[in-house]
Amino acid sequence: MRIWWLSIILAIIYGCQSKVDVSQPTPQPLKLKTILVLPFEDMSVGHGENLNARCPVCERVFITGEVEDTADSFLTNQLIVWLQKNSNYEIAVSPISLDSQALLYSSNETAGLVNRKIADLGRRHNADAVLIGFLYRFKERVGKGYSIESPASVAFGMHLIRVSDQRTVWSANYEETQRSLGENVLLLGQFLKRGGRWVTAEEMARAGLEKILKKFPMS
Repeated sequence: MRIWWLSIILAIIYGCQSKVDVSQPTPQPLKLKTILVLPFEDMSVGHGENLNARCPVCERVFITGEVEDTADSFLTNQLIVWLQKNSNYEIAVSPISLDSQALLYSSNETAGLVNRKIADLGRRHNADAVLIGFLYRFKERVGKGYSIESPASVAFGMHLIRVSDQRTVWSANYEETQRSLGENVLLLGQFLKRGGRWVTAEEMARAGLEKILKKFPMS
């Protein structure tokens, strides 16, 4: 009983606030064999921090923030490992990002034009679809697990574009900033699952990635 009450008391102190958005526009079988995975794009580079950044594929607007130097490679590697372990697709990996190939959208381009560029890239790699991710925030916590100065915060999105018709057949966006549970006591379960502590940005991003990939389309 004392342990239960202690959990409740601690829960008032810590918590998290997350937003998950996963969509699959087409219910038909995708009939894909090979997926080209592009490295995550760091959107803070072109937009700066604490500014609005529009996703070039789904056109959703995110607020950019600090991005750790290795965050893009961390997410890309986590994504590839998950796909190789949990899907039957043939995974082709591009070592060069869309931006590095001078194909990244400009602020004037429509999502349709961006999809066409991405599909053309997939076609050159003999892929049936291209999976691309955009990273908006990857801010590490400041402090230790049970006492911090500022919490971790992450925001990223992923999109699967089919090469044959340049259509986005799956999209997922994830945002989270850990906050006091006093702001939302309904987050008790998530708090207890994380051991009643402030998590790191990598822990947060890995958990978010696994959550949205559970709904990744399988052939």
